[in-house]
Amino acid sequence: MPARKPVLLYFYPAQSSFVVKDLRLMEREYEVRHQGFLPAKKWQTLLVWLKQVLFLLRHLWQAEKLVCMFAGYHSFFPALFGKLTRKPCLIVAGGTDCVSFPSIGYGCFANPLLGRFARWSYQLAAHIAPVHEKLVWQDYTYQPNDFPHQGFRFHCPDLETPHTVVYNGYDASFWQKEPTITRQPNSFLTVCAGLNMRFTQRLKGVDLILEVAARLPQATFTIVGAPIGFKLPNQPYNVVLLPKMPLAELKSIYSAHAFYLQLSMSEGFPNALSESMLCECVPVVSNVGAMPDLIEGSGFVLPHRNVIELEQVLKEALAAKDTVELGRKARAIIANQYPERRRERELMSLLKSL
Repeated sequence: MPARKPVLLYFYPAQSSFVVKDLRLMEREYEVRHQGFLPAKKWQTLLVWLKQVLFLLRHLWQAEKLVCMFAGYHSFFPALFGKLTRKPCLIVAGGTDCVSFPSIGYGCFANPLLGRFARWSYQLAAHIAPVHEKLVWQDYTYQPNDFPHQGFRFHCPDLETPHTVVYNGYDASFWQKEPTITRQPNSFLTVCAGLNMRFTQRLKGVDLILEVAARLPQATFTIVGAPIGFKLPNQPYNVVLLPKMPLAELKSIYSAHAFYLQLSMSEGFPNALSESMLCECVPVVSNVGAMPDLIEGSGFVLPHRNVIELEQVLKEALAAKDTVELGRKARAIIANQYPERRRERELMSLLKSL
């Protein structure tokens, strides 16, 4: 009879693709008991908290460790209960829980109450595992309307909790260019969840794409993530909207486009960018978070949130003669430096050390 796996409690605010991947990794070593924190309305937060406390009272006595994806309301009681019972709680810092952009109301620390719970969670946790160094501290120069620095150490200046960077990981055997699909020249792609919200359009740089598309009629711009029947205001003819799609179809879309655009005001270690690079899209990114480091000269960087600068960057990209070689370089970066097995090895090693 095989030995029983140690119990690990896992908490998350939404069951996103990276949550599903980490669950799968941790289930190889642990018996994972997980719970989402998903109030449909703000007033339901107290009820969801009560449900979480009952879950902790039921399972904590059997658990060896606790893990929270992101810091926020949902991480406070796991971190507190872990501290009280001397059972280590690891917080995986992923992006929004490390930043504050009051100009668009984005980031945990842009909301005073949410920021307080995130800060308390970080203080109570045994360890923090950001997915990139830039989530710890970064100088921010992309646009001038918010803080000159970002990262959880900037927004929590007195924080003493130790941290270890554990990069995201990707399956290069799945994410690869489909050989039967022809890559369309002068084609740009971006993937954006919540495209129907103006806030998201600004956060993800969709407004910039609409502006620059009108200036570059020789190029096409595809945006994935639109609700059925949705149209963007003043949408140029060379901007095509596609609905949210499953991974297998998304791989085909990546394979059909020459360039991938990630023009966000804030990012941690973006999944769609990394997946597109594995499919040999040439990346064009904003000077934000991990992205300039991530692409390592395999693509192009927009220094500031400015449509004139963006036009020049995209013209440079369109004029490049070595896009096939750049695409191969982009794939090699993700495949060699950020494989899924590396994240599994480093995350499991960190958990065992706590």
